[in-house]
Amino acid sequence: MFRRISLETLMKWIFLILALSMVLLMLGARFNQSYRYKLASASASGERIKRLMSNYDLNYSADMIAEELGPYWRRTRPGEAPSLALESGGKQYGFVSDYESIYLDMLEEERYLILVGMLGLIVAVELAVFISYMLTRPLRRLAWLCREVAGGVSVKIPHAALSPYEFYELVESFNNMSSQLEHWREVQRQVSRMDRLAAIGEMISGLAHEIRNPLASMRIQADLLRDEFDRLLAHGMSDDVKEQLTVMDGEMDRLNKIVTQLLKFVRPNTTVITPVKLDGILPWSSAMLNPQAQKYGVQLMLKGMSQDVTVMADGELLRQVVMNLSINAMQAMSLLDDEREKILTIAVGYASWVGGGERMGMLSVSDTGPGIAPDIEHRIFDPFFTTRREGTGLGLCIAQRIIDGLGGKLSFESSPKGTTFRVYLKLWQGGTNDGHLDS
Repeated sequence: MFRRISLETLMKWIFLILALSMVLLMLGARFNQSYRYKLASASASGERIKRLMSNYDLNYSADMIAEELGPYWRRTRPGEAPSLALESGGKQYGFVSDYESIYLDMLEEERYLILVGMLGLIVAVELAVFISYMLTRPLRRLAWLCREVAGGVSVKIPHAALSPYEFYELVESFNNMSSQLEHWREVQRQVSRMDRLAAIGEMISGLAHEIRNPLASMRIQADLLRDEFDRLLAHGMSDDVKEQLTVMDGEMDRLNKIVTQLLKFVRPNTTVITPVKLDGILPWSSAMLNPQAQKYGVQLMLKGMSQDVTVMADGELLRQVVMNLSINAMQAMSLLDDEREKILTIAVGYASWVGGGERMGMLSVSDTGPGIAPDIEHRIFDPFFTTRREGTGLGLCIAQRIIDGLGGKLSFESSPKGTTFRVYLKLWQGGTNDGHLDS
């Protein structure tokens, strides 16, 4: 089994070998040039002395000849073949090139070049480490982000200011891939939710039919009992009977309300999309929600951030969404202690959808409640999911189905300081002027 090495280590070694090769090539070329020059100088000196010995009858000793030849020659040792043979005073002298002297002289002459080469090698090593880090760091980050994407996390890499073209293209491709994966995850979630809704819808249709039949009979019997109530009291029955009838009547109303919600979830009202002024939601909200707000001890605030915001929607269904979101918010704030301020804010205006730059009409419902726990945020739009014992878990699911049917978007932000739901709807394009709509 081969051990896998990191790209950074491989690039360090590659740059190090390249730097070492360049330094050795430079020093080798310089030393080779100097070596050839010194050999040529020694050879010329030998030829000169040889001509002098041949032309003139000189009587030089071996030391004098060695001095005339220069430092790059030496006398032969016993058993060593001479490369230069000279005769002086009837004696034969043999000489050979002194390579050791040549090398020492070369090192002495080129010591500054060697020092520069060593410094260059050190700088090259540092540059190799730095360049390999700079080239592999984006790749390591990309590998880490790929693992994040594989784990289901949506990420986006910002472009570096001085990144090479290839890295820019790689980052751009990764961001496109991440966006497409997130889109398909959302499509998969919607398809899965629609499958669940279809199965639940079939079950609820039959269940609601079976519940409503006995419920209607119970209502008839309760009305008959109420008509006979005075006669029963005349025969000495206790007032407890009236209280029991009242409780039964309330429970039947509650059961009927649940069945109505179930049927509304299964068979939503027909959507009629027309131009709707979001400004008109505010006075309606004041009239409809103030009694509930007083009941829960909540302060209701209405904000019109822009005027004449006209969107394409169904007014009745849009008011139902506001009612569902507002009731949920007030019920969430009812869990707070009395020391914390309870404020429900409904605002309308213009905004850009977070998933794109399109300008849309926006309606928001904000509260100062405890917020939504992060571990259940992905489930709040699931049918029948609720954290309240008396809740049905259909309010948010119905609201999302309505907004989807209107071609809009529903998003939310939550923290321990409160939750904000935002509804984005397409603007009415008739009679517009620079994005502002006529009254």
